[in-house]
Amino acid sequence: MGQTFLAVTALLFALVVDLVCAAPAIAQTAKQPAWEQLTPQQKQVLAPLAAEWSSFPDVQRSKLLGIAQRFPGLSPDQKQRVQSRLAEWSKLTPAQRDLARQNFRNLKQLPPEKREEAKKKWDEYQQFQADQADQAEKQ
Repeated sequence: MGQTFLAVTALLFALVVDLVCAAPAIAQTAKQPAWEQLTPQQKQVLAPLAAEWSSFPDVQRSKLLGIAQRFPGLSPDQKQRVQSRLAEWSKLTPAQRDLARQNFRNLKQLPPEKREEAKKKWDEYQQFQADQADQAEKQ
C-alpha cells in the first residue's frame, strides 16, 4: 500500500505539474488576485482549491490561472481529468504533497525508458482501480 500510494501521488503530481507547466506564463512578480477577485469561470475551474487559494504564492496562483484560462479549449475528457486531479491534489496533506513533489523530482531524473515503464504501471494501476470500482458497484 505504501509504495502504491507513493507511486500514485508522484504520478498525480506529475500530471498536475504537466498541466501547470503547459499554462501560459504570467509575470511571476505580479501580484495575483485574491479568490474573491477571480471571474466566475476561474472559480468554477479552480473550485477544488478555493479553501487554499489565499495560502498559495503568487507564482502558483499564476500557473493555476493559466490552467483556468486554457480550460475552455479542452475536450470534455481533458476537462474532467483536470477537475479530478485538482480535487485529488486538494485532498492531500502537506506532507503527502511534499512526498509527491519529491517523487516527481525523482521520476523526472529517470531515463525516458524508465519513465515510460512507470507510466505504464500507472495506467495499469488506474485500470485496476476502475475494475475494482466496477466490481464494487455490481455487488
